[in-house]
Amino acid sequence: AVVSTQSTGGEWSHSIFGCFDDLGTCIITYFIPCYTYARNAQRSDTTNCLVAAIVFFVPFVNIFCWLKIRGNIREKHHIDGSLISDLMMILCCGLCALVQEAQQLDNDPMHAAAGVVRN
Repeated sequence: AVVSTQSTGGEWSHSIFGCFDDLGTCIITYFIPCYTYARNAQRSDTTNCLVAAIVFFVPFVNIFCWLKIRGNIREKHHIDGSLISDLMMILCCGLCALVQEAQQLDNDPMHAAAGVVRN
């Protein structure tokens, strides 16, 4: 059986508990979550990496920005969901949500190409 990791719309390419599908990202996120958060923010065209890395440490602002990041990823990849479901994932399974977002962005051909810079 062939397993595709490309999302065709409606669902995330990896489940919320698919953290171990990408062990490297899982380990980095566990030890340095601000790195994955900032990287996701930049790759989702939400804000730049440095701003996101700083925002990660600001209570409540980090949640607001994270909701925007996750919402941008869902919109870009035509994934079903809502603000409430995003908030629940962030509050209940934060590290898993970060890894899931990173894995989804890894499936984006615009960001997968080395050296591609987008404004």
